[in-house]
Formats: sequence, C-alpha cells, structure tokens
Amino acid sequence: MMNNTPLAKKLLATIATIGMGIFMLGAGGIDSSAQAPKAQVGQAAPEFTLTDLDGNEHTLSDYTSKGQIVVLEWFSPVCPFVKKHYREDAMTMINIEKDFKDQPVVWLRINSARAGHPAANAEATKKAVEKWGITTPILMDPKGTVGRIYGAKRTPEMYIIDATGTLVYHGAIDDRDDGQSPGGVNFVRTGLTELIAGEEITAATTKAYGCTIKY
Repeated sequence: MMNNTPLAKKLLATIATIGMGIFMLGAGGIDSSAQAPKAQVGQAAPEFTLTDLDGNEHTLSDYTSKGQIVVLEWFSPVCPFVKKHYREDAMTMINIEKDFKDQPVVWLRINSARAGHPAANAEATKKAVEKWGITTPILMDPKGTVGRIYGAKRTPEMYIIDATGTLVYHGAIDDRDDGQSPGGVNFVRTGLTELIAGEEITAATTKAYGCTIKY
C-alpha cells in the first residue's frame, strides 16, 4: 500500500489527472471545433449553413451548385481595418462587388464574434449595413464554428471559392496592412479577374491582416 508521504500524494494526483484526461477523451470532452477540418487552398471548401440578420439561412453549396463564385469576407462593424475599406474615399468591398455584378460572383460577409461582444451586436451591424451601403448578406456565426473551420483569425480576412466548391484564395484583401488607406494591389480583385478569365490565381495565399476575431 502506498504511504502518505508528499511524494506519494504527488504521484496519486498525477495518476488522477491522467485518468481524468482519458475519461474526457472517451466522453468526447475535447472541443469538437479543435478537431474540425480546416479550409485549405486547393481543396473543397468546408460546407456551412449560417443565418443572416433577417433570419434567412444560407448554405455554401446552394451557391456553388448554381455555378457561382463565392467571396467570403470575415466582417466586424467596429474594426478600424474593416472601416478603412468602407470609407467614402475607398469603398473597396462595395466597388469590387459592383465591378463584378454582371459575373456569377456572390459576396457573403461572416461575423464570427462571440455572442455578447460589441463586434457581434446586431444593431451595430445593421447600422453599418445602412451606412456603408451593403446589400448582400451578413451571416452571423456567434459560436465561431464556421470561423474556426475556415481558420479565420482577422477582420477582414478573405476567401474565394470557385464554382466547383474549391477554395482558391485565402488571405488579405490587399497589400497594405495598416488602418489608414487601402493598398495598391487588391488580391481579391486580381484573384476574381484571373479566375473568371480561366487563369490560375497568381497569389492564392497571402497573410491576412486586421483586428483579431473575438471568438
């Protein structure tokens, strides 16, 4: 029988901790989002269904099955890096949408901030929609499930999914990573242009910049 020395107590505590870990593994105690597949450029984009601000559901494959290209923008109404692209002197996202309006391109914004955080506030988001002239859906992801599956860490963080459902771009909106002005090279605009022309996207992966997503 093990005695009651400090060493024996420490050993018992270690055994108990290991046992609890094994129990949690068997009981599914690990966060399932940590085991979820992450989006990878060149592979099928993970399927998802999210609800927009009006309560309508949107499923990724509903768009790609119609031959549409999907742009995903991780969005926050309070992030200065997002705001710089919606200022009147920039309107980066809105202008790209307008320029590709005659092409089979759908733009979806996703807000993965946790419920209760100011970045996830529905009223603030609706005010941003009105102020910035956003006409396409903003999808709410309050548990961060889709954001984690896609490996999104920043706002704005951008993805392009082609009409076959393949992720073909992931990264920044452009090449200027401060909060002052848009950059000179817009990776999403360039990627869409190349994709529609039947060309391979030159810069398929770049480093996203912006505010951290408040999971």
